[in-house]
Amino acid sequence: MRMTPAVKVILIINVVLYVMSDWLTPMIPLDGHTDWFRNFNALHPIGGRGFALYQYLTYMFMHGGWWHLFFNMWSLMIFGNAVEQQVGTKRFVWYYLLCGIGAALVNQLFTWLGIINPAQLVGASGAIYGVMAASAFFFPNAKLFIIPIPFPIKLKYLVGFYTVVEMYLGITSIDGVAHFAHLGGILVGAIILFVWKMQDKQRAQRGNYWTSASDAHYEKDESSWKDWLGGKRKPKMRVTNIRETNHEDHQYNERKRQDNEEIDRILDKIRKNGYQNLSESEKATLFNASKKMRGEE
Repeated sequence: MRMTPAVKVILIINVVLYVMSDWLTPMIPLDGHTDWFRNFNALHPIGGRGFALYQYLTYMFMHGGWWHLFFNMWSLMIFGNAVEQQVGTKRFVWYYLLCGIGAALVNQLFTWLGIINPAQLVGASGAIYGVMAASAFFFPNAKLFIIPIPFPIKLKYLVGFYTVVEMYLGITSIDGVAHFAHLGGILVGAIILFVWKMQDKQRAQRGNYWTSASDAHYEKDESSWKDWLGGKRKPKMRVTNIRETNHEDHQYNERKRQDNEEIDRILDKIRKNGYQNLSESEKATLFNASKKMRGEE
């Protein structure tokens, strides 16, 4: 499985920090404590001893055991690669981190409400569930085999099933798993995806073209929270003469029309057959188009 850049870096960081917390730091106890590294980076209950704001970020790179780490990183590779290819590396990193932070906040909210007992929080699960939600959003009809289900299941049904299960277990279970953090990751991910969708819809309605006034074209000077997440810089206004650009505009619009028709064809193929059935050239076309939309080329 070929990993995308952000997925690869996140996986390496998690593995390295797990090795540090589970194998190396116990050999060098601090003040008599052998688990001081994990304790320092885990998210403590608000108001409790050891709580610090930086833990909203560091907790998602700590894990309680090898299997905890393995299943989270395996899920990251399964779902994260396709999502990163779809949205780009910068936006994927922001999305991952915001889902992890939001998952922690939701878990603490239910702790404050008295629904769950206060406890340290560790693990990337909240962020991973957000990535799962994004995969179902972008590739709802893609199918996966999930043990022990004997038949492939579409992503939209899989994520819906996990959401219901986590909600039920969060209310009824006392297994020590942060089920509400998982739900928080899905919730925050859904909010971010909804904002992105509304932003895309507004851009499509307004058009991302130059507006004209008398003899000049003015490039729209627009930026948004969505662009900030994607690392896109605010465009500068520039002025050109219409008479000098009519021919270039015609060629540009024709190329853009052809590109859009190809993208529509690929997206329709994804809806019908799933992302995994695209050819390498189609995946490259889709990835390059997403980079152009974010202004990376």
